[in-house]
Amino acid sequence: MIADDNIAMFSSMTSASPEEARRYLEMSDSNLEQAVSLFFDMGGSTGGGASGSPPMHPAPSPHFSGGGDGGMDEDVVAEVRAAAIAAGLDASSLDAPMAHPRRLLPRRLLPMGAAEEEVRAPIASFQDQMIDPGVERRRMQEAMKADASAMHRRMTFDRDGDGAGAGAGGEPMSDGPPVASGGSAINNLFSPPEYNEQTAYYHVKEKALQESKFILVNIQQAEVFDSHMLNRDVWSDDTIKEIIQGSFLFWQRDDKSAEGDSFCKLHSCGHQLPHICVIDPRTGRRMKSWDGRKWVESHAAAEYLSSFLGEFSMSRSPPAMSPSGSPTMGAQAPPAIAQAMASLGGDMRLVGYDEKADSEMLPPVAPAEPEPAAPAKEAPCAMPEEPPSGGDAVKVVFKLPGSRAERRFLPTDTVETMFRVASALTQEPVSCIDMSTQFPKRALREVGMEATVKDAQVAGGVVMVSVRA
Repeated sequence: MIADDNIAMFSSMTSASPEEARRYLEMSDSNLEQAVSLFFDMGGSTGGGASGSPPMHPAPSPHFSGGGDGGMDEDVVAEVRAAAIAAGLDASSLDAPMAHPRRLLPRRLLPMGAAEEEVRAPIASFQDQMIDPGVERRRMQEAMKADASAMHRRMTFDRDGDGAGAGAGGEPMSDGPPVASGGSAINNLFSPPEYNEQTAYYHVKEKALQESKFILVNIQQAEVFDSHMLNRDVWSDDTIKEIIQGSFLFWQRDDKSAEGDSFCKLHSCGHQLPHICVIDPRTGRRMKSWDGRKWVESHAAAEYLSSFLGEFSMSRSPPAMSPSGSPTMGAQAPPAIAQAMASLGGDMRLVGYDEKADSEMLPPVAPAEPEPAAPAKEAPCAMPEEPPSGGDAVKVVFKLPGSRAERRFLPTDTVETMFRVASALTQEPVSCIDMSTQFPKRALREVGMEATVKDAQVAGGVVMVSVRA
């Protein structure tokens, strides 16, 4: 049964008739708060109930006084006080001069218009950047520059204030000549070559790919004098400079620099420094490495470089051991696959496949024609007779794959005679052999097989011998 107090409270809050109040209270199971909320949610109408009464209109909005003190009409305050008491709220604060019903009642219990509040303006949209690529790039460049400066100070042969330096000394004597420029002259003598790449290693790899050159890497150690000897005697040699600039990009760092330390860890350079190696930029693989102490003489360095260039070339595919080569599956299955096949019984065949019917449906296969016999391989030449030493005889060194040999020739002997000697040494036919000089770079086939040893200008030199597959 609906209590008369609830009906009266509902009517006072919504200005609805007692019949409408009873109807809403019945729909909300005598819950006054839900009934009032339902009344305002439905727009203050009965929604076309069974009684056929016309739809109710929303309760008129309370009239707020236009006074500057923010007060309200007494009728509205009285209604709000009664609603607060019915909802079990403390209505004593309504007696305060600045009291406002919106601070006391839930939004849905306030009369229409009283719940409307001023909405603040939306926050203006903006764009921001957490990381500035330009700043990050400058930071990396400054770090690399600082690392290069520190390496330069470490590798300077005559460091300022270093009493143990090669050019260090006390104050010049008063009666002696000035020696202020002595340290600078020594530092220039032991300075790195001007063709040393100053950019980062990954930039050098990209440049080497574009120019089709290998990367010659030299990792130095300031405390080892052999490192300084390489700068003084090897990298400054004109012949070495010509070889490197023609086929390599030179990248030198010391073991304490950030890039040098990273390279040593990546390629396992070890603790025996200086270290010299060649990197293939196509694969990033270290193709060959040497103990830098064996390079301290320029003629030995020229021989190492010439031997490497005779064995490898950027115009050919990377070696078979290179990571860029794909592994091939041989005729014999790997052990893991063979074990899996054995566990399935070893003999695998299709079930329900009629081999006889299928063979009848296939057209007859014509017999294969016999393959033509392979032409007989050209035999290597016999070793020509060597002239006696002395007289006009000249010596020529043949740099073979994995070995070297020295032979005497007469100045009137032809280049063809040299090819026959190389054929006998390698046990390969003349058609598969190429020979060339290094300084300057010339192919002897282009010189002409009928040219003389004197005209070919190979007397006392080294000839690189390579065998084509």
